[in-house]
Amino acid sequence: MAHNVCHQFASTLNYWAGDYGINHFARSVVAAGGSVAVDLLAGTSRPPLAGEGALGVQQLASALPALLVKEGFETSLLDSAVANYRVRGPLPEPGGNVAYDCRVEFSTVGGRSYVIELSGLNAP
Repeated sequence: MAHNVCHQFASTLNYWAGDYGINHFARSVVAAGGSVAVDLLAGTSRPPLAGEGALGVQQLASALPALLVKEGFETSLLDSAVANYRVRGPLPEPGGNVAYDCRVEFSTVGGRSYVIELSGLNAP
């Protein structure tokens, strides 16, 4: 499920305002220093992202409850859920590809921890 958070967001089906969601997000991440931690429960990021990046943070956070329910879990099961993104390489032109690393960390109220790391290149 943690893998699905990154993968679903980077899908080429996630398209708005003339470009892929991950490309909008990547531009905001680079403008903020190249990496970002997204609190998937609170819908916030460190550092805060502006513009389309802030919309990306909200999309990531809003996707989590649906993914949990789909797998038979409730959001209240999680104590924390953070997606850390690092953008690699040149920024994409609209409709292009972006290389990124994503590490998602879940901690449950029962004390269990889950970590998934994904390196991706969205490709139309």
